[in-house]
This record gives sequence, C-alpha cells and structure tokens, in this order.
Amino acid sequence: MMSEPTTVTAKRLMQLIETQGYRCALSGRPLTPETASIDHIVPVARGGTHDMSNVWIVDHRVNLAKGVMTTEEFVAMCREVVEYQNGKSQRHGAPDAPKEII
Repeated sequence: MMSEPTTVTAKRLMQLIETQGYRCALSGRPLTPETASIDHIVPVARGGTHDMSNVWIVDHRVNLAKGVMTTEEFVAMCREVVEYQNGKSQRHGAPDAPKEII
C-alpha cells in the first residue's frame, strides 16, 4: 500500500538539510542559505512528484548543471566529463588555466 505524499514545507526542508548534515546530497559540498537549492530526485518534467519523498537539498550550481536529468544520467555525464578531461590532460599535458571572459 502506498503512503500519502508528504507536503513540502519549510520546516520539513530544514529537517532534511539537517539530516543531510548541511551538505549537498549529490556532491557533498557544504551548504549555506545562499547555496542551498531544492532539487527533485526524479524531475517533475520526467514524471516526478512535488512531495518530500522526491526532494533533496543540493548546491544550486549542481542543480543548474543537473537540469532535468535523472540522478543516474547526471552522474554518468559527470563521469564522462572527468574521463575526457583526465585523458585530455594526459594526451596534451596539463591544460592552460581558462581565460577570464569579460
């Protein structure tokens, strides 16, 4: 038997962030009020629900990068980036520092 969805409230979100040890659920980055962002584990655009069983707190930059990907898709993409960058630096030496865009 499925339980009723639990409504997302500020109090429940604070309990969640405490449970997460004030760290991003995906990256482990420390969270502050300025960097914390609510994320749907299964994106609403992909059929996820807006209830407590489908949310966690992540760093806002991680949330922007994840977009509407599932966690599995996002982690796979991150692995591809790391593998490519590691291979690139091994083939060509360490990359130059990125130039600041004005």
